[in-house]
Amino acid sequence: MRWKRVYISVILGIMGMFLFVPGRAFSSEAYFTPMEIKGQILRAIEECKESIDIAVLDITSKDIVNALMKAQERGVHVRIVVDRKCALRKGLLSNQDKNKEFIIKVLVQKGIMHNNFAIFDCKLLTTGSYYWNEHVGKLGRDNAIFTDETKLLVKYKREFDRLFHEGITPDIKKLVPVAEEKVGKIDEKPTVNISKDIATGERPVVSKYGVVITETSDGYINMNFEEFNTIFGVASDLPEEQKEAMWNRCVGKRVKWCGKVNYIGWGLVTGWMLGVTNGDTSIEVKLNAKNKSHFSDVKYGNTVTYTGKLDSRVTRVFPYKLEDGDILKHENTSPEPLNASELVANPYIMPVSQGPKKIFLVETFEDLDNIFGKGSNLSDAQKDEAWGKYKGKYVSWMGQLVYKNINVASGLRIGIMQKERGDIEVKVGLAKKEKVLKFQEGEMVLYTGRLTERCGDNSPYILEDGDIITIK
Repeated sequence: MRWKRVYISVILGIMGMFLFVPGRAFSSEAYFTPMEIKGQILRAIEECKESIDIAVLDITSKDIVNALMKAQERGVHVRIVVDRKCALRKGLLSNQDKNKEFIIKVLVQKGIMHNNFAIFDCKLLTTGSYYWNEHVGKLGRDNAIFTDETKLLVKYKREFDRLFHEGITPDIKKLVPVAEEKVGKIDEKPTVNISKDIATGERPVVSKYGVVITETSDGYINMNFEEFNTIFGVASDLPEEQKEAMWNRCVGKRVKWCGKVNYIGWGLVTGWMLGVTNGDTSIEVKLNAKNKSHFSDVKYGNTVTYTGKLDSRVTRVFPYKLEDGDILKHENTSPEPLNASELVANPYIMPVSQGPKKIFLVETFEDLDNIFGKGSNLSDAQKDEAWGKYKGKYVSWMGQLVYKNINVASGLRIGIMQKERGDIEVKVGLAKKEKVLKFQEGEMVLYTGRLTERCGDNSPYILEDGDIITIK
């Protein structure tokens, strides 16, 4: 009997090792037939909310081009890099470029660009042998991998940015001579040469590899963003080792740059964050909450002069990240920001987090329950009218995870209990499925999603584009 107990304990221990091995932080899937690969590409395009970056030989598939056009109409930013030999001939992309539907760049080089990869919302990558063509045989043998692994996303995002920067804007009549001229000069590789005399009162930060970076007497790197990006950006000809050596000398130094706001918002985990674009390059700035009065009325689209300490280069989405940020000056801002009561009455005018794609509400679940729940004094007609202000906006709430349901037709849906007032159903996209499945039923979680339907008292809301941020 004793040995039997030991034997059972050993078996259970071995089973536990396999059952409770922590999962990876990313998910991947592979496909091998043209039809299923194309289906996954179309699904990824349909689920996109912000951006699609594509580097392929050419696109002749009508289904894919139509899906990209619909995404563009939804406000998705579509960028495409194609090979020059394919771009010179008439086709679907030629027509789309003529009508300015997409942002298309042509890669001019001596060889052929054999890339076949795409990045969706900077969160999902697909790459493989599959060509994005109309006439791909149903019996063909291809492969494509879909993954949300951060390390690969960063590498492919950097490669796409490099290709996009090298590419030229297509003009069918002028492209042939321009291409021939550029190909003829392709071996004449320019060199980075940003050197200057050190002015009185400035301190050298970096002086090597033909580059001189100085710091002014008031503590700022004396270089605008364009000069800085020439050294560290994707267009730089410096080897990665030299970039990294110089970057390590610059970390912690303050910069003062000017750019355009593409979002500004606050989160429980991140605090105040600012996204700024300089041309095609994005910078993420973690703002110092002590300076809130400086950026409280900054909105999407404003031109700002901002500052911060250099923190990291090449994050998941942004080439540069700054810490301890502040906004020194901004333009195109309404002189009279809304007060707290106006903010609640007009959540779609001054949201906490602003941007062209996502608008987060300041209202808690309790705030909306007071308007649309059982205790509301509003009539059904008044509720329907009020719902128009909230539908389509994002929320960030906390609740208890009560169920997870995977269905072939509807995908992953999770239920969140809000203080015994009914379950909120949250639809989760393909890229976040594996991450969300790691959370356990019964856990209190911080989650986000876009309000799409108001269903009643027992199941008050349905959210789409859902995600679980963390356990609370």
